[in-house]
Amino acid sequence: MHRYLYNKLKRQSWLLVVWGAFGFSAALSGQSVDSLILKHTDTNGKVNMDSLRVIGKRLLYGHPDSAVAIARQMIDLSTKQKEPLHLANSYRLLAAYYADIENNWDSAYFYNRKAESLYRSIGWKKGEGDVIHNYGVIKTQQGDYMEAVSLYTKALRILHEASDTETIPKTLNNLSVLYAYLKDFEKAEMYARECVAISRRIGDELMMAQGSLALIDALLSQNKTEGVTAMLDELLQLAEKNNNTFQIIGYYFNYGNYYAYQKKDYRKAIPYYKKSLDLATQLPNPWNIARTQTILAHVYYNNGQYEEAGRMAERAVSRGRQLELKDLTERALIVLARSNAQEHDFETAFHQLDSAYTLRDTIFKEENQQRLALLEMEYQTEKKELKITALEKQRQLYIWLGIAGTVILFVALAFAYIRYRLAVHKRKLAEEETQRLKQEKQLVAVQATLDGETAERTRLAKDLHDGLGSMLSLVKFNLPQVKGEAAVLESVDVSRFQKAIGMLDDSIQELRRVAHHMMPESLLRYGLKASLTDFCADIPIADFHYFGDETRLPEKMDIMIYRCIHELVNNAIKHAQASHINVQLVQDKDRISFTVQDDGIGFDQEQVSEGMGLQNVRQRVDAFQGKMNIYSSGQGTEVHVELEFSNKDKND
Repeated sequence: MHRYLYNKLKRQSWLLVVWGAFGFSAALSGQSVDSLILKHTDTNGKVNMDSLRVIGKRLLYGHPDSAVAIARQMIDLSTKQKEPLHLANSYRLLAAYYADIENNWDSAYFYNRKAESLYRSIGWKKGEGDVIHNYGVIKTQQGDYMEAVSLYTKALRILHEASDTETIPKTLNNLSVLYAYLKDFEKAEMYARECVAISRRIGDELMMAQGSLALIDALLSQNKTEGVTAMLDELLQLAEKNNNTFQIIGYYFNYGNYYAYQKKDYRKAIPYYKKSLDLATQLPNPWNIARTQTILAHVYYNNGQYEEAGRMAERAVSRGRQLELKDLTERALIVLARSNAQEHDFETAFHQLDSAYTLRDTIFKEENQQRLALLEMEYQTEKKELKITALEKQRQLYIWLGIAGTVILFVALAFAYIRYRLAVHKRKLAEEETQRLKQEKQLVAVQATLDGETAERTRLAKDLHDGLGSMLSLVKFNLPQVKGEAAVLESVDVSRFQKAIGMLDDSIQELRRVAHHMMPESLLRYGLKASLTDFCADIPIADFHYFGDETRLPEKMDIMIYRCIHELVNNAIKHAQASHINVQLVQDKDRISFTVQDDGIGFDQEQVSEGMGLQNVRQRVDAFQGKMNIYSSGQGTEVHVELEFSNKDKND
């Protein structure tokens, strides 16, 4: 649980990357924009645009008004001096202001496109790569991470062609942070290491520190702690040297993570988190404040400081909702619920847990969508690269054949024909292989979703039963001791006391029923037959029949079949208006089938599309390569599913 909280929080650290993407804040030192321009004008009246651009970048985050004034002056001066390169750089500085300071994406895109057009007109690849990188930054800020990864990858290719070393570390760093968010920590570590290596080689201390932050993040996510403290100490030296408050915040936050989640020393971690929170509040930086409040509340709770945990969690919930940060809000709600439970405010704790689990379901679905989108993007990228490589090889082959044809015409023609036939055959095989890979990826994605859902249900059931259930049982155990003192209570109070005990019993039963249906204990201990017997026994209109071999099935198949039958029975109860439901399960040595039949009103399969419940069942069955048939009429509905498996599957 603690590790999961840490992973969810630190993935949002891309905000620090965006701030570091263009430069760092510097003091204005009392100079006006006009005096700065005059200072960088030579005796011939020509302004040094490169020096102005450097100053504008450094002022952007400390004195944005001065930075945007410099950018507009640079645009006028570049136009008058007829310098398209400096004009493009001026547009790019103005785009950075609208993206990072104003969050005005339309204006940011507008000025970036003007810069891109100028860079292409003069053939400056580095500038074009920088603009593509900026597009990636904007997409990251907008939350379109898949498009951001694609743009950063494209920017890297262009920047490598231009042999640019200034923007490449920033692009590598941003890719590292995005892959960390998408839980591909190996790629995150790879890009972060490359960023640090290049930054160290060219002496870019800002990006060396920023890349170190991403690398530390990726290493801690993989439980790799060797050398982390040395990297953190070096990071602090660089951040303090360059007066970079954002990196100093990252230093204290990651040191807190190191002590809290690697060393389990919560007492030692708390001062680091508090220092990080103080710095974030001084900036102010709302997101950094929210994430540090959330994790500090969690660490307070683990350290037994329940009152401080409750206060900090309450502040984190308020700020998380204000910023619409779902996973921060969800984690803070859980800590707040636990703190209230420690204060015996179980009703409030229950409602807070319910809100947290609702948010968690939403986050779980969104993360699955992001992972599926990433798989699709990587698949499409790989497909394009294979196609480009094949076309390039084919072009070289045709050139070679053309040269050879001038020497031996007939032999070349025969050879070309043979090669053509081979190329067609290879292309056909490649297409078949591509189709097979696509189907396998779809099955893997569905199976991953089902595995995630099963794990989440199991964890939620355990949390409800072992956490809140234990608390309620403890309350019930202690209440009868008060009952013995009922003689001093008024008769009305005694009646209310008895009613409260009854309501507590009902709450415990309801909690156990919910936990049981999330992941029945009988399913894991005794198998499918016992769990389905219990399930149908709780439904007055349902009958269950089991035939054939009672050998235990693989756990995943047990869970899949139980969930499918659970969904189909619930559908019949909710929608079919049935008076009787018949559930039948038949198991042979190499196959298993189940049928759910009701005598309800049925539906027209040609007129009515399948609902979410039937679609979920079909998706589960497809993941196990099974067959599902639905027969419905005015006399009722029957759903029949068949699955095949080998003896090896059983043993697995």
